[in-house]
Order: sequence, then C-alpha cells, then structure tokens
Amino acid sequence: MSTRADRLAVGLATAGILALGLGVLAIVADISLRHALGISIVGAVDLTQLAQVWCVALVLPLTFLRESNITIDFVTARFPPRWLAGLRATVQLLCAVFLFALTFYGAQQAHLQIAQGDVSQTIGIALVWYWMPLLSGLFLSASATLLLAWHETQRTLMRTTP
Repeated sequence: MSTRADRLAVGLATAGILALGLGVLAIVADISLRHALGISIVGAVDLTQLAQVWCVALVLPLTFLRESNITIDFVTARFPPRWLAGLRATVQLLCAVFLFALTFYGAQQAHLQIAQGDVSQTIGIALVWYWMPLLSGLFLSASATLLLAWHETQRTLMRTTP
C-alpha cells in the first residue's frame, strides 16, 4: 500500500482520536463541575457532538485504506486468487462510487445549511465545522477505495497472485 496514503490516514485518525479525547474531557469537566459546584459548562453537548463527528470522519479513511471494515468471506475464501482479486477490485470500485455519491450529496446539503447560516443548538457553532471533516473524510475514504481497487486490479491482471 502507498506509504504516503497510509501516513496521511494515520495522521488524520490521530487527529480524530485527539478530537474525541477533547470531547470526553469537556463532558467529564461538565459532570465534575455540576456534581461539585452545581454549575454546568454551556455547550458541552455541542462540543462533544462536534468531537464525535471529527473523530468518525477522520478515522474513516484509515478504516477503508487498511480494510478494517467488517467483511464476511466464508463464501469467497475458496475462490481462486485472481477471481478473488477481481471481486475485491469490483467491490472497492462500488464502495468508491457510493462514497463519492455521499460526498457529492453531502456537499449539496452542507452548502444549503451553511448558506442559511445554520448553527448548533446551544452555543451556535457554525455547521461548516461539522460538515468540513465529514466531507473530507468521505472524499478521502473514496480515494482510499480507488487506491485499493487499483492494487486489486493489478493482482487480477498478474499471472500469479501472491
């Protein structure tokens, strides 16, 4: 696999995990302050939701690139290597089409919400901060599936498949 793509995906996933960690800290601080002093952090839920979006969106490309998503292969386990590589290339292409479609239609929805000035409910975080990582993660995930499809296509065309 491409080391550049892997490094980028690991870096994004690390940023996503850090974002989630900050969201957890906001909730822990909110609960602690509420319990100890009877005060609450305004917007803790907005911040936590934002952290969750960032985490999921930024970890998604690594999940696709390393093929860490759930698969059921008891049927295909007996396929000849070249057939299996061809099937995997086809599946990766279908995933790419689906992810690019999600990116495209998500961008349309994001544009609509941003143009209307939509914000989060409690502290008014602009929705662009929710859409930006999500659309980036979807686009990079689609790109990862194209890279995987290319590698599987190369395996399909080879005389012997490792």
